[in-house]
Amino acid sequence: MSKSLKPIAAFIIEIVLYVLAALSFFQGFHLFMADIATFRQIFKVAPMFLSYFMVTYLLFAYYFLTHQADEKKRAKGLKGNGFGFIIAGGLILILLIVNLILGNYEFGYVSFLFPIDVILIDVVMIGLGILILLKKEWILEKIPLICRGYQKPAWLTVLSRILGFIYVWIEEYFLAALLLVGNYIDFTTPTFGHTVPLYLLMIVGNAILLCHELYLFFSREKDLPKKGINMARYISLGVVTVLSLYVLIADMTFTGYYVSDNLQGIFPIDFFSSLNVSPRLLAIGPLLAMWLNFIVSMTLMKKKVAEPLS
Repeated sequence: MSKSLKPIAAFIIEIVLYVLAALSFFQGFHLFMADIATFRQIFKVAPMFLSYFMVTYLLFAYYFLTHQADEKKRAKGLKGNGFGFIIAGGLILILLIVNLILGNYEFGYVSFLFPIDVILIDVVMIGLGILILLKKEWILEKIPLICRGYQKPAWLTVLSRILGFIYVWIEEYFLAALLLVGNYIDFTTPTFGHTVPLYLLMIVGNAILLCHELYLFFSREKDLPKKGINMARYISLGVVTVLSLYVLIADMTFTGYYVSDNLQGIFPIDFFSSLNVSPRLLAIGPLLAMWLNFIVSMTLMKKKVAEPLS
């Protein structure tokens, strides 16, 4: 009998998937924003950005598999995602093939591997879906949980999932922006220094996610020292608050400054739609996440709203 995947290996896979999802989501979001003004090319563009978004779907499915302690929900979720991979991947692949037949795509149109890369994503997703349906019990046995399950009220579970999804979408985009920033930013511009807090927030926002996952991973078998956890929470809360307020104040002071001068390459929602919301999303996302986490930790958890599963 083959050995089960070790928790540390499952955790590393999660990190790798997050980085791949970030890069794919960044690419897909740029394609989506390029057509948002008129949607005239939606039939041509939709299969491309949806293919890139599928990697984020895979990330969420894997996260559920490795974080859901309820065995019945875990098995049901895995089966549902198996069907989801096949249906979504199949429909997108059909649209891609139709566009190829109609001559709507050229080799290298989006990336140097296009359309091989998007076709490969959909084929892999379909293959994973088939594998899940055929080997569901084996997957449930071999892929371990990498955190300790908690019993929470339904409202808190739903709220945390919705806000968590939104936060991950925002932060994975900015992680890719940070990794690719050298391709977009002119570091010699006189006003570059004022955008440094934005880059720091790109780091801090994703560092919050990483620290959260590290906490879940290392506390899966025993509680970590509360003093150290609280100290880290206070420090990160202070850093995020200062950086976010700086960005929000600078954004109000220099109207359109972030988009026109430095960051239009990584803020397509502002460039293509003449808005100025990206710096605010970048500032408000980690700020809300940290303060909500702080409030929940300091109040609900003290009242035993969430209890470790035995």
